[in-house]
Amino acid sequence: MNVVLAGDAGLLWAVKHADMQGQIIVGLLCLGSALTWSVLLTKWQQMRKLRKSSRAFIERFRQERDPLHLFINNVEIPGAFYNIYRMGAEEVASQFGNGHGTRKATGGYKPLNAGGGMLALAEPEVAVESGVVSLSTVRMALGRAIDAEIMKIESQVSILSTAVQGGPFLGLLGSAWGVMSVFGSMGIEGTVRLGAVAPGISAALSATVVGLLVAVPSLFGYNWLAARIRHQTMEMENFADEFIAAVEHNYVTR
Repeated sequence: MNVVLAGDAGLLWAVKHADMQGQIIVGLLCLGSALTWSVLLTKWQQMRKLRKSSRAFIERFRQERDPLHLFINNVEIPGAFYNIYRMGAEEVASQFGNGHGTRKATGGYKPLNAGGGMLALAEPEVAVESGVVSLSTVRMALGRAIDAEIMKIESQVSILSTAVQGGPFLGLLGSAWGVMSVFGSMGIEGTVRLGAVAPGISAALSATVVGLLVAVPSLFGYNWLAARIRHQTMEMENFADEFIAAVEHNYVTR
């Protein structure tokens, strides 16, 4: 690899002997490469934190019989799944606040709003009147929260797709420009000696090589991120269904 990059006829040598237009294009590709690697590292850290926080939250959520226990007791587990849960819990709490029933909690009642509505920890022997909670409204609230979290995850991913599609074409532009310059020089000088032509063609092709070096890692990174985003979306939707089922089981009587 060192021979290819820094040898007498390596990539750095070819870029050094390229014309100004070719060097500008290679410089732009290098900046694009730095940007794509920055996005890849940032997204890798983001997905790692998301996976860790989601596991911690799901484990804690499933330990409680009441789906609103964490919300009522102000237990926060920062992360995308907690944000989704909080949106759904707030919607359920607002519907309880507009109702007339109360639920007994350990240590008393917990007020939800200035209107006097109360919400407390669920007890198995305490029933809530059917119709108090609108599950369709809660589901819509969870859907909005999921969309917001997915938008956060997908931010800057378009940079990778742009690098995948634009890198090779920009490199091809640099190569075509360089070959055009070589043939123009051959016509002016009237010589076709290999020693005179080869350096220019090598310099021209260097742009294509750099373009591929930008596009290939971006392609693998983009495919990995797309798979992880699909996986996280399914997990979020599954959690939303689990939360809806828990609310229906605990707060809706038939």
